[in-house]
Amino acid sequence: MGNLKSGNLFILLVENLIWVLVLVAVVIFSMMSDNFLSMYNLVNIFVRVAALGLLVIGQSFTLITGNFDLSSESTMGLTAMVGGLLIAAASTGGLDWKVNPLIAIAVMLVLGCLIGLINGILITRLMMNNLIVTVAMLLILRGVTYVISPGQSTSFFPELFNFLGSGFVYRIPLANGRYLPIPAAAIFLVLMFIVGHVVARYRRFGRNMYAVGSNRAAAEAAGIDSQRVILAAYIVSGLFAALAGLLEAGRMDSATPRMGAGMIFSVQAAAVIGGISLFGGRGTMIGAFGGVLLWGILDTGLNILQVSPFWVEVSRGLLLLFAVFLDATKARYLQRVAIRSALIGNPIGL
Repeated sequence: MGNLKSGNLFILLVENLIWVLVLVAVVIFSMMSDNFLSMYNLVNIFVRVAALGLLVIGQSFTLITGNFDLSSESTMGLTAMVGGLLIAAASTGGLDWKVNPLIAIAVMLVLGCLIGLINGILITRLMMNNLIVTVAMLLILRGVTYVISPGQSTSFFPELFNFLGSGFVYRIPLANGRYLPIPAAAIFLVLMFIVGHVVARYRRFGRNMYAVGSNRAAAEAAGIDSQRVILAAYIVSGLFAALAGLLEAGRMDSATPRMGAGMIFSVQAAAVIGGISLFGGRGTMIGAFGGVLLWGILDTGLNILQVSPFWVEVSRGLLLLFAVFLDATKARYLQRVAIRSALIGNPIGL
C-alpha cells in the first residue's frame, strides 16, 4: 500500500513538475532583473511564444496518438508565404491579385489542412513511417516556399490580415494615464489551448487519441478506427501550423521563405517538457501550455540578462534533454507497475 501511494505521488509530481519549473524560473529571473516582472514584459512573453504555442497544440495531438509531425514548421512557412503573396503581390513585383484578406486566410487554413491530410494518408493508408514522411515533407514544403517566393519577403499587409498577430483586443488603464494593451495573439493562444484541452480531455475524439497512443491494438479491438483518429490528428496539426503562419506573418507584417525554420526543435521540447510523452498516450494540453510558457520565460529572461546566444542554445538543449529524461523515467516506472500488477494478478507468474 505504501509503495502504491509513493508511486502515485511520483506520477503526480512528474506530471505537474512543469508548473514548479515555471514558478522557479519566474522567481529567479525576477530576482536577477527588475524589468522581468513588469506587466509589459509578461504580456510580451505571451506574444513571443504565440506561434510556438499553436505549433505545440498541433504537435501534441499527433504525439498523443504515438506519432510525430516534423513538417509543421515548414507548413507554417509555406502557408504564410501563400497568404502574403495573395494579398501583397503588387508590392513584391508580381501580379496584383487584389485578394480579400479573409479569402487569403481561408486559403491558408485549407492549405494547412490539406498538408496534414496528405501526411495522414501517407502514414495511415500507405503505412509509411511517420518520422520519415514528415521529415520529407519538411524539406519539400520548405523548398516549395523558396520556389514560389519572389526572392524577398512579402510585406505591408492589410490591418485585417495582421490583426491576429499584432492587433489588440483591449487596453487596461494604468497609473499616470498609461494603458496596458492586451494583444489578440495572447488571447487567441489561451483560447486555443482551452479548446485543445476540452477536445483532448472531454470529447470522444480526445479519448480515442489517448487510447490509440497507449495501445493501438487494444484500441482497435475496442472498435476504434485508429487510422481515422491518426489522420484527423495530422489534419489538426496542419490547421494549427497554418494558424501559426497567419499569426507570425501578422506579428512581423511580412512573410519570408525562412519563416519557422528550426522551430520544430523548440516545438518538440516545449511539448515534451510539458508532459506530452514521446511514447504516445500520455500528457495534457495544460501541461503543454506550461511547457510553452517555460520556453518563453527562459528565452525572454536570458535575453533581458543579455546572455550570449550560444549559451541560450545550450540552455535549450539541456531543457530538451531533461524533458526526455523525465519522459523516459516515467515510462520505465509505469512499465514496472504494469509488470508488477500482472504478476500479482497471475498466480502462475508468482
